[in-house]
Parts: sequence; C-alpha cells; structure tokens
Amino acid sequence: MLLEKGGDERLAQLLSMIQPVRDEFREPMTMLCQGQQWMIDIAHILEAPLPELDNTPRSSARLNQSARVQQRLNRYLSHLQKQPGLSEWLMEFRQHLIGITDRWGDDLFVCYDIPGVPSTDNALESRFGRLRRDQRRISGRQFNTATLLNEGAYLAWECDEDEEQVLARLRRVATNHVDYQQRYQKLCTEQEQRRLCYRLKHHLPKILRELESQWAAIHSGKS
Repeated sequence: MLLEKGGDERLAQLLSMIQPVRDEFREPMTMLCQGQQWMIDIAHILEAPLPELDNTPRSSARLNQSARVQQRLNRYLSHLQKQPGLSEWLMEFRQHLIGITDRWGDDLFVCYDIPGVPSTDNALESRFGRLRRDQRRISGRQFNTATLLNEGAYLAWECDEDEEQVLARLRRVATNHVDYQQRYQKLCTEQEQRRLCYRLKHHLPKILRELESQWAAIHSGKS
C-alpha cells in the first residue's frame, strides 16, 4: 500500500520488519487499552465538583455529594463485575479496582463533603518530600530521622509557606475540626482491626500466648 501511494520503499521494508512484533503484542495492548479505558471512566466519575471553603452553611445537596459519587462509582464497578469473556489479567485488574473501594469505603469520598479537603494526597506527599530535602540540605546529613521524628509536626507548617498560607491552613482545620476528629477516630478503629487481622494471620501463636498470659493474670488477681 505504501508503494502504491508513492511511499518510500524503505518504509515498507521497516513495516514488514516490525509487523511480527506488532502481531505479538496486539493482544496485550488490547488488554492494556481496556484497562486504561476503565481508569478513564472512573476518573470521569470522580471529577465531581468539590465544595469550596467559605463561611456559608452547606446545603443538603452539597452534603450528599459524596454519597452520589460513591453510588455512581459502585454502579460502574458492579457493571464491570458482570462483564464476561475477560482475560485472566483483566479479571485480576478489575478485582483490584473493586478491592480498593471495598477496603476504604466512605473514606475515599470525604473530599466531596468537607470543604478544603483535596481529592488526592499528591500535594501532601510533595510537601513531605520537600521537608525531607530541606532537612538534608540544612543538616548536611542524608538521613535525618531523629529531627523529623522529634520536630516534624512543627517543621511541616513552615515548609515553603508564608504566614498567610499557614493561617489559611489553620482556618481550614478549625472549620472541619469536629468532622475531622470523627473520621480520624473511625480510621484508627479500622486500622486497628486490619492490624489485628494481620496478626491473627501471621502471628497466631504469639497472640495465643499473650491471651493465655492475660487470662492467667486476671485469674491470679481474683484468687
């Protein structure tokens, strides 16, 4: 076809050389494109507007935004779960997407109800990265773990921010303080349950010994 259109014969030769490679990777590329399309669809669902930080009361519609986004995502994942004829790799990838929402539940959607909460933690991770780099530059040591552990909570407020930016962040904390505390306690409870499940799975003999020691201590005190 290239020659019929007046194309360079060398391009036709190159195409004939790479054609076996294209054929070999055609099926994997098809699976990757399918997985990419799922991610694009999920990204569109999660692109719902976030509430702005202001002093006006939040309406019920804004308060229910997270529930609506979560419902739309769950419907989409349920539709994915019913798709037949997928390869083993796509089924594993699909289950990974579903597993994320099952593990974290409502905590994935708080940004749609709480003003000032970002949709991702990318900015926070970048902030911590800048803090580590600044401490390496100041101390001259590649690893400055002691300073970060002892003073990190205070240093984080000063990382690449002026006074107005710090005050704005404090105002956001004050606005969402009660909701933050409730969700933080819920997260701590869920994390403790995950740690217990992990210990039961990987350190069962040790847990049983600890329970036996506690039982013995309780009954020895009663006697």
